[in-house]
Order: sequence, then C-alpha cells, then structure tokens
Amino acid sequence: MIKSILLAADASKHSSAAREHALELAATYGARLTAVNVLDVRLLEMPPYLDYAYPFETIPPAQFPVELLESFRVKAERVLEEARLAAEDRGVKVETRLEEGVPGEVLAELGDAHDLIVIGKRGEHARWGKDMLGTVTEELVRRATTPVLLADEEYRPLRSFLLLYDGSHPANQALKLTADMAAHLKVPVKVMTSAGLPEQAEAVQQEARKYLEAVEVAAVFRQVQGPIEVRAAEEVEAESIDLTVIGRKGYSILHRLILGSSAEQLMRDLPTPVLLVP
Repeated sequence: MIKSILLAADASKHSSAAREHALELAATYGARLTAVNVLDVRLLEMPPYLDYAYPFETIPPAQFPVELLESFRVKAERVLEEARLAAEDRGVKVETRLEEGVPGEVLAELGDAHDLIVIGKRGEHARWGKDMLGTVTEELVRRATTPVLLADEEYRPLRSFLLLYDGSHPANQALKLTADMAAHLKVPVKVMTSAGLPEQAEAVQQEARKYLEAVEVAAVFRQVQGPIEVRAAEEVEAESIDLTVIGRKGYSILHRLILGSSAEQLMRDLPTPVLLVP
C-alpha cells in the first residue's frame, strides 16, 4: 500500500513527467504527496570564479555566490508552487519542501519516510549529456532503501506493467508492489523470466503465479532465453508496456546499469518509466 510519495521536483521535462506519475499514483491511492527541491550546495563551493571584468588573479565579489543561491531559490520555489497547484487541482494532499545539501543524499534520506520516490531519469542539465541517468538520479538509486520510480521524458498513463522476475528476494518484493499497483490501477501485468531451460523458468515463475492468483491480479507469463534486458526492450516495443519493474538486486541489472553494459543502453532508450524495488 502506498500512503506517502516523495517527488523530486525540478524544472526539467523528465521532472514534469515524474510529477504526473506521482499525481496519478497519489490520486489513485489517496496518498499524500511531498514535493521537494534540493538546492545543491556543491554549486556554491566551486573554485574561485574568474571574470574578465577583473584582473585575471582577482576573484569577483564575494556576494556573487549569495546572489546565485537566491536565483536558485526563486527558481526552486516556482517549481514547487507549480507542483502544489497541480496537486490541488487533482485533489491530492500536498506538502512542498525546499532543502539544501547534496541532492542524491538528501532525497535518499527523506525517502526513508515515504513508500515511494518518484524522480525523472535525468534532470535540468540533460541536454548537455548523454548519460543514461542524471548524476542526482544515479546517486539516489545507489542510496535509496525505498522503491524509486524513474520517469521518462514524456508522460503517459500507467496502463500495463512488465515485471522482470527471477525468484530472488528483491524480485519478490517487486512482485508484491507490482501486484498492489496493478490492483489499484486495474491494469494487467506481464511477468518475464529468463532461464536456460523452459522448465527452469517455469519453476521460478510458479511462486509469482500463485501470488498473483491469490490477490486476483490478471497476469501473463513469458519465459525467454538470453539477456533479460534485451528481451525486455523487445517486449516493451512490441507490447506498448508503460512501466517496467525490476527488483534492484535481481539479475544484478542495476549493478550493470550503473557500471555500464548493454543494460545502460536499454535503460537510456527504453521508452517506459522504470520502477526499482530494493
């Protein structure tokens, strides 16, 4: 059951999509939404500024970082106000918070008090990089002990789920959250397992099959061979999947995702949000 959602809010398109997903889920569950923007203190601890308006050795006026912080604060307050108004329009109870610190660390710590964290895959500076995840998102994913939903750039309602399932403890946690969300949203679930032999995949899926039948969630089971991330990408493209759910340590996909592999290409290009469950 999701009773409290933490939204990482900034001015990016990914964050706008994240806000819509957070509102969709908050409205469905009757959950409370907390929208937070974290002012990155590291931006104020950069090496001394050099400015051609001053002699080359001279540091520009000391008040500049203060002015910079204030401009960030004004922008953050505007983002939070937009989130507040959007939530109120949907009848969602909302709180806004403006924090200072290292964003990934702050969000992970705040997330401990919530049932779900929602954040864009990339942030405000996405246009200048080609990394699969923004640095804040990556740091959050590394640290969070709460499920994290990574939103894509474009929002679309969650109408079908793909669960990558390997029978591990994280996969079973992902199974339970997937079933709960599917029941509330009234959407079908597809369960995909990769194994060397069909009978191995069937044995792994048996627990998931029993659980979903018990909670009366409609599900289709698929057994595949080969890299799970490749098969998942094919499934998403063929079946118009809206959310891919992964147990964070299942298949070791997140480890490969951050360190780099074909999984990185998948997660960057996969046109669905991804829900990572610890």
